Amino acid sequence: MSPKINRNLKGNLQNAKHSVRDNLQAGRADVLAARKCENINDPIDTYIVDYVAMVFSKLCIVLHIIPNVVTMFSGLSGVAGGVLLALDRSLGLDILGAVLVFLSAVFDASDGQVARLTKHYSRIGRMLDGLSDSSVYISLYAACIIRLWGRSPLGNATVWHIGLIVLGLATYWFYVAQCQLPDYFKNLHMYMIDNSKGNELSRAAHIRAELSAAKGFARVPLFGYWLYTRAQEYRAPHTQKLLDAIERRGKNEALCDAFYAKSRRLVKLTNLLTFNLRTIVLLACMLLHWELIGLLFGLFVLEPIRLILLQRYEKLSRDLFSMV
Repeated sequence: MSPKINRNLKGNLQNAKHSVRDNLQAGRADVLAARKCENINDPIDTYIVDYVAMVFSKLCIVLHIIPNVVTMFSGLSGVAGGVLLALDRSLGLDILGAVLVFLSAVFDASDGQVARLTKHYSRIGRMLDGLSDSSVYISLYAACIIRLWGRSPLGNATVWHIGLIVLGLATYWFYVAQCQLPDYFKNLHMYMIDNSKGNELSRAAHIRAELSAAKGFARVPLFGYWLYTRAQEYRAPHTQKLLDAIERRGKNEALCDAFYAKSRRLVKLTNLLTFNLRTIVLLACMLLHWELIGLLFGLFVLEPIRLILLQRYEKLSRDLFSMV
């Protein structure tokens, strides 16, 4: 190879290297700009999902696709994945179903990125996000039950079927509580450190006042949002007393610093109750035909984590009440 060609090749490789580096740095900057708060993210979201989602987010912004539409993509993708898994026809279909559920997680991250980058927030979007997640998990839990339906180890299949229905309903019931709590405490964490980017902490009393003043169809989403917020608050009464005191007297730096010192460790515990761990376990169990373990995981592993998280945040609120 001639010296000139060799120099040109080295120059092109160097330019390509710089281009890739610049694009990666720009992509990382976009991801960081679209995050609610840097220290509350799940590691899988931090290093994988957020970067994949940003590709879709930029495309959505260019095409002027609003966040609520992206949320619907998330729900449809996850439900489609659940349907394929419920068929239990072949490993290929199971893997395709799992990929669709992963895409659901990507779209779920993308709708938040689009909302924060375009400043396109709405309460309806927040509610739609919750409904989308619920529809995905309904489809996944239903898939587990359908796959187990014909595998009765009991002499009486009716008892097996009734047990599966009860287990499925119980799993979903606890799932709702397990999702509401981390969502609430993550927003509380951001509220206390005064992070305004994406903070969605709401008080049921304020929403109730808006509901009383609203008219017509506008009351419907407000009522749903009030129910959701009331359920979150009901589970954490001592936290409500702390927030009531803050509303009356205001936050102070010492209180926020003390809260952050404890909450920055607790908030990592909330990530065990969010999408990734639960979904990975469910998908792995279905691929291995251990569906019963997938259902029991939510009851006997995630529920104790939820109770520990609630107890620790409630204790933190009691300890800090005197500082307001």
